[in-house]
Amino acid sequence: MKKLFSVLTALVLMAGAAHAQKFGYTVKVNFTEPLKDKYVYLAHYFGKGLPTIYKTDSALVENNGMTATFQHKDSILGGIYIVMYKERGAFFQLLLDNGYDVEATVGTDNRAHFAKNDLNKDFEAHETFMVGQMAKRKTLQDEAKNAKTKADTTKLQDKFDKLAKEDKEYRRKYVSTHTKSLLTQIFKAMDAPDIDKKKHYLADGKTVDSMYALNNYKAHFWDNFDFTDNRLVKTPVLDGRLNEYFSQLVYPIPDTINMEMDALLKKSESAKEIYKYILHWLGNYTAESKMMGVDASFVYLVENYFGKGKAYWLDSAGVNRYQDRAAKIAPNVLGNAAPDVILQDLTTLKDESIRSGNAPYTLLMFWSPQCGHCMEEMPKIIELYNTKLKKYGVSVISVPTDGERSELLKFNTDHKITDWKTLVDANNKLEYKPLYDVYSTPKIYLLDKDKKLIGKSLSHDTILKVVEFEEEKKNKGAKKS
Repeated sequence: MKKLFSVLTALVLMAGAAHAQKFGYTVKVNFTEPLKDKYVYLAHYFGKGLPTIYKTDSALVENNGMTATFQHKDSILGGIYIVMYKERGAFFQLLLDNGYDVEATVGTDNRAHFAKNDLNKDFEAHETFMVGQMAKRKTLQDEAKNAKTKADTTKLQDKFDKLAKEDKEYRRKYVSTHTKSLLTQIFKAMDAPDIDKKKHYLADGKTVDSMYALNNYKAHFWDNFDFTDNRLVKTPVLDGRLNEYFSQLVYPIPDTINMEMDALLKKSESAKEIYKYILHWLGNYTAESKMMGVDASFVYLVENYFGKGKAYWLDSAGVNRYQDRAAKIAPNVLGNAAPDVILQDLTTLKDESIRSGNAPYTLLMFWSPQCGHCMEEMPKIIELYNTKLKKYGVSVISVPTDGERSELLKFNTDHKITDWKTLVDANNKLEYKPLYDVYSTPKIYLLDKDKKLIGKSLSHDTILKVVEFEEEKKNKGAKKS
């Protein structure tokens, strides 16, 4: 019995040792000519491509500058890693995951040739293929400079399309003959749907569905992306795919964006690193988007994710920063009633509401005579008002956020402003600042006849477009009725 127990114990220990060997990595790098570096460095991607990489390890250069070996015993998150050398001025990429034993020889062309680890040999073969494809694209780009006719351009585009198809076919063939390896996962994550160029018809069987190709592409955009594989965050793939999806395929209105965000976050909730990256990316996208009204989706994210403990990596101070920003945006989300603020008329100093008047449209402008961009915008807006906006019944409320009263009166006189309302914060209450997010200038809003916000973060280039869009909606509504 004791002998049997000893055998079982040994087997358990051996199994444990075998399991332990699966953690960490060994990466030996041989250089064909000696390096002057004392150390070389290992870095990884995090969603984005170069130059956004993160250093994770270093190795001493030995044997008179000819070799360096990275060794790590703890568990890592696999992905595409980068070895940097020549004072970080040169690099090569490799696949790395737990248990990998990799050996690479780097030539004077800074390309790595792998002697160990079959997956990296496959990775090298793909890079070699892509170098050839890039050379062909460069030739076509040179030819494009001399294209003179539409036929020339069409012919070149066909050649570019053929190269793109070859890229896909290479990766898809690899995926079809390999199991769920790291390289297979990366190739699948890169795989965008084919565009369906056939004619499709609406329900009547006669009208061509001009949106079919786009809608079909969008519907299958994420088909091959494995949202359960955290390793994909350590590649340069995810950021670009998110950017294409939300900037080119998702209709930029809050309800649609919110639905799409919920769907992606639901898909990735079992993979903490993928989920973290997507939620962080969406927070930046919705907060920083130049598309009017998208910031309402930032408020939605904060209320439903960041504010509910779902941004697990943030401490309370980090969550508070998101909540503070959302609190500043929330009062002036499009569709809301414009917050009421009492200011003073520049000329009479009498109290007046920022929501006063019954014009079909009110242009509400917060600006500063100390702001260079404001002083560029204001003359252009004045001209736009005089030549285009008046005919739509637009009234203007101008709110200079600083400046001497005499200076502001002179500005109005010099620019022949007679039918605008100029309101100032004579009592310095600054109530408008958080309500209208006036932490920089200019801040320009458009209100409808009911004093609802229908435009924000406007400029002289976009004000008229919003007014015309609203007029078009009115006209379509009148025709229907």
